[in-house]
Amino acid sequence: MYRKKERNSQRGSVLLVSLIFLIVIGLLGLSSMQTSRLELRMANNEEVRTNALQIALALADAVVATPSMTPVFGAIGYTLCTPGQDNCDNPSLFMPSADLAPEVAAGHLGGTVVLSTAPNSPPPRGLGFSADKFSAAGFQLTSTYDRADEGLGSATVSQGLLILTATN
Repeated sequence: MYRKKERNSQRGSVLLVSLIFLIVIGLLGLSSMQTSRLELRMANNEEVRTNALQIALALADAVVATPSMTPVFGAIGYTLCTPGQDNCDNPSLFMPSADLAPEVAAGHLGGTVVLSTAPNSPPPRGLGFSADKFSAAGFQLTSTYDRADEGLGSATVSQGLLILTATN
């Protein structure tokens, strides 16, 4: 009789130890799921940020690649911008790329090109060429992409641009 009681109590302790192990494993699984979800959200945010920056850079590249978007005339502060921008002298900054045009039309992508130095200024020293043969005009180029309210990110790119022209 004595031995029969001992076996029954041992079977109960195995069940208790098994339940404790199951609880610990379940908590570890839950913790790893939460960590994975957080990492997924971080990766998504990085993808959205990178996409927004690439779109803003695409506008800046389009402006640099198109000489008509950086006219060398007007006074310091003369501003070209995409349609719909405020404080603009000329809203004729257009998008040669068909990919960017819908973003500009929807108001998500905008840009400005501001003449920052007087046209026909002498070029900066140290450019490594005969400075008396050229004149320069400096521009401040800013492109902004904003779809943060839709969860698609926002980015602003600002860069300087120097246009050299041959003097007569």
